[in-house]
Parts: sequence; structure tokens; C-alpha cells
Amino acid sequence: MSIPDNMKAVVFQGPFDVKTEIRPVPKLEAQTDALLKVQFSGLCGTDLHSYRGHIKGTKGQIIGHEFVGEIVAIGSEVKDFKVGDEVLSTFTIQCGKCWHCLHGYSGQCDKTNTFGKPGLDGGQAEYVRIPYADSTLFSKPVASGNDSDFVDDSVYVLMADIFITGYYGVKKILDQVSIEAAAGLGTTAIKDVTILQLGCGPVGLCALKVAKHLGFQNIVVVDNVPSRLSQALEWGASHTINFETDDKDALKTYIEKQTGGVGFDAVLEVVGSSTALRTAFDSVRRNGFISSLGMAHEDLPFNGLECYLKNINMSFGRCHVRSLFPEALKIFELLKADFADFIDHKIGIDEAKTSFELFDKHKVNKVVFDMSK
Repeated sequence: MSIPDNMKAVVFQGPFDVKTEIRPVPKLEAQTDALLKVQFSGLCGTDLHSYRGHIKGTKGQIIGHEFVGEIVAIGSEVKDFKVGDEVLSTFTIQCGKCWHCLHGYSGQCDKTNTFGKPGLDGGQAEYVRIPYADSTLFSKPVASGNDSDFVDDSVYVLMADIFITGYYGVKKILDQVSIEAAAGLGTTAIKDVTILQLGCGPVGLCALKVAKHLGFQNIVVVDNVPSRLSQALEWGASHTINFETDDKDALKTYIEKQTGGVGFDAVLEVVGSSTALRTAFDSVRRNGFISSLGMAHEDLPFNGLECYLKNINMSFGRCHVRSLFPEALKIFELLKADFADFIDHKIGIDEAKTSFELFDKHKVNKVVFDMSK
């Protein structure tokens, strides 16, 4: 396969400013690298942190950490893949050999980085370099006979980050419930566990779909985007609250009436704001569990004494995507038909600037760049 000298790529220029530029096609820098010709690349909510200026971005950085594609070049030490393989990528790189990688915590790999962050160009581009290819890539599943009837390969962009991140957040709740049940504590039956989910953007909706698949029934979803709340109800939320248009005490009233004032067994926080974390803390029952997926960048809105007095259990941090990928992919394969219409804005990379604006204003649900356009 002929590899061109130059490519199109989405480049961060500053807050609310991205551009599609011509950049050199990356070269292999180590024998463990692979070069991927990108087929589809997603726009993730995490990209908005730097886009909005909440986290300082690097001017000139190629953006994007959700992508799938075809291998067009490999280093001599890549053993598990060959040129021509169609693959899915995790949103992080990881060496696969350090203590954290070997013990299920690949998100804390000694050599990790996230695509589209300083030091590692992203995949909103026609080509992307993949360090540690053997421990960063996965082979694209073989399509079953009916797959092409309802979905194309763009759906696998969800597996790079948002589906598996949603799975991670729900799995932490499931693990906590299982630990308590084994000790005869808490709410022992999954169907009876009460969950408050704060945020139902793309990650939150993926998490909701996973939670329902795993047997959770009582899930109250809070957001301020009507279309998201409607989708949450369609996908099985037991109740929704719009924090902008509903009564300001709607959540408090629900807790009083539906839990007897006890609070939720668990809170899945998918926003990352100080306000959302405070709501999570106030809404969870004593001895309850907060599973936080949002990329928080402010001081925590509660202190150590509050946590001590309420016996709060909390888990923060990004998904260990490499470690959890195989088990999450099995569930995704069962559910992916439900995501056939999830990507509602599939566009060429030349339309990146407009697509960021639409996504930032919640006018589209999930953006995917189709490199063939």
C-alpha cells in the first residue's frame, strides 16, 4: 500500500478554535510502533475540556483518541499484527509489561499517554502512529452474517473510549455491590440496587445501556439536555430529572419519597464538575459508593471529615481500557445493534470546526469523522 507524504488532520489552535490542516504523515519511531490508516475517528466529550479552555491545550496538537483503521506499516518487534489488518485502538497507549499492565491497571501504565495529548498526536487524522502496537491495538471482530444490515465499522469507534469507560464505571458499582452482598451488607440483589446517574451524554448513555444489560433496574438519570433524557428513558432509566427545567428540589424530593430519605446505594458521576461531585456526595446513602468517571479538574467539593462521618466509598480515575477491553467487547458485540443510530453526525474531516461547535452546543449526540469523505 502506497503511503503519502502528507495528510489531513484536525489541529488544536486554542480555546474554541480547531482547524483541519495538512500535516506530514507520521513515521515509525520505534520497532514496536505501527502506522494506521484511519477509517473512522470520533469526537469525544473529553476533547471539549481543552476546546473550552477548562484544561490547557497545546497549540498545534493533532486531536483525537477514538479511531479504527487499517495497519499500513509495522516495526520489526510487532508480533501480533501485520500490514493489512483492520484494528480497533484503545484511547491510551500502554507497554503491556510494567507492574500496572500485568495486574489489570493498564490506565496507570508507567509509559502511558493518551492519543491527542502532549507528546502523542491523535487520531482525528488520515494516519496515526501507534506506539506499543501489540498492547494498544485489538483485531476488529469478524462480522456476523447480519451485521451489515444495521451497522458499519464506525460503531467500533465507541469501543476506543466511551463504551468501555461506561462499562468501567458500572463494573465498579457491580463489584462494590458484590463485595457488600458477600458480607451480608447493603442491598444484596442487583435488581433492587438504587443508582443515581449524573450525566447522560455519550459516555453516560453507554453506561446506562451496560447497567441495564447487567441487571440494574432502578436508575435515575440527571442531565439538562432533553434529547439525552428522552434517550435515557427509551434505554431503560426508571426516572429522569432535568436539573435546569424541573423543580430545583426535584432530586431531593425523589430521595425523600422513593428512598425514605436514605439516599442512593450508588452514584455514577459522568460529568466531572464540582457541582456534580457535590450532588453525588449529598445524594448517596451513608456507606454508599460513588463511581466517578468525569474528568474533574477542580478541587473536590467536600472534605475529609465529611467523608469520614458519612463512611463514603469513592473511586475516581480513567478507565483501564486495555485490561478491560476483552470483556467489554463481548458485551458490546451483544448490544451494538442498539447503537446503529447512536452516531448521528458522520462527516468528513474538512468539517471538523463546525462539528466541534455543534457538539459543544449539544446539537448532535456523537460525531464521527469518515476519512473516506
